[in-house]
Amino acid sequence: MVKDWPSCGRVSLKPFTEGLTEEEWRRFYECFRDPEIAEWNGSKPLKMPLWLFKRVVMGEVGRGDRVGYGILDERGEWLGTVELYEMNRTEATLGILIGAKDRWGQGYGTEAVRAVLEHAFTRIGLSRIKLKTFRHNLRAQRSFQKAGFRTVAVVPAGMRLGFNLGSARLEDVLMEITREEWLAQQQERGR
Repeated sequence: MVKDWPSCGRVSLKPFTEGLTEEEWRRFYECFRDPEIAEWNGSKPLKMPLWLFKRVVMGEVGRGDRVGYGILDERGEWLGTVELYEMNRTEATLGILIGAKDRWGQGYGTEAVRAVLEHAFTRIGLSRIKLKTFRHNLRAQRSFQKAGFRTVAVVPAGMRLGFNLGSARLEDVLMEITREEWLAQQQERGR
């Protein structure tokens, strides 16, 4: 772990720009090839080769409207990724994926979200972070609430893009947190 990497509790966030090891790239890639994880992510399992996946990820990070981190546990082992994307001067969208299924439900996701929020609000200077998750993904919603997010709307899946991609029974929960809300929560927690 490096001192200036974002961290919280048992996790540290390794910036993609600091160079992932081959093992980290492989584990990152395998997350997107896993059918169960892809389903929770609202996508299909990835079919592109690893070399192309690396090129696509680094190309996206290089655009400047996205920052990505590998989530490392207390032993420095890869758990997944957390990203801020659709970033502008004041806000960004958060995405997180815990690919190590044996670690699901153990609080690592909440700690990673808390680490990226602190980084976003204190170092990047953002004012608002938003996200969306499937309404049936209650585990994710609980994790986001523990990190301070609040629900702002429930909409048919895909409506945020201006059209409905899902069936009537699939809905997205839109959540957000502002810097002011985050600061107030930090004061309540005695930080």
